[in-house]
Amino acid sequence: MKKPLLVLFDGNNIVHRAFHAFAASRPLTVSKTGEVISAVYVFALMLLKIINELKPTCYAIAFDTKAPTFRHQMFDQYKAQRPPTPDELINQLGRVRQLVDAFHIPIYELDGYEADDVLGTLSEQASQQDIDTIIVTGDADAMQLVSPRVRVLYPKPRGGFNNTDLFDEAAVNLKYGIKPEHITDFKGLKGDPSDNI
Repeated sequence: MKKPLLVLFDGNNIVHRAFHAFAASRPLTVSKTGEVISAVYVFALMLLKIINELKPTCYAIAFDTKAPTFRHQMFDQYKAQRPPTPDELINQLGRVRQLVDAFHIPIYELDGYEADDVLGTLSEQASQQDIDTIIVTGDADAMQLVSPRVRVLYPKPRGGFNNTDLFDEAAVNLKYGIKPEHITDFKGLKGDPSDNI
């Protein structure tokens, strides 16, 4: 009997990567309306590729919400240096959600929390039920979630989702020189310019 496998997708991160890697340089449009759908197309290809290759027992997608997170309440400059999301990307995020709904893939999101927080909670709950989890994200912060039951499928820079690394505990240790549970300490000491901390 096949061991259960949960695959969790970091929705916002994947759409952003698709938009900036492919969509900005070679926009794909719907001919009748002129609507740009490059990120939606790349997202759909990635989703189908990973589901077909990993053959998970179940899968879900986590998205950020527009609401401020508890981190913003703790530090009002959290992510303040980031430029606003382009309208073209905002429109495609809406289309991606329509695609996910059409595929009947469960969406998890919670005001006050980032998709990363939701992914961490879901992967921990799965671990407690002896379910292995693979988190699909380009966010290195997810490395802190790696454990005996949780791995991270991480696209290589410029490689898209055709060129990925699967991080288990040994791979995290090899890349960063520390155990996954020490990633938060490391980032706390080093700072994280992408989050303005």
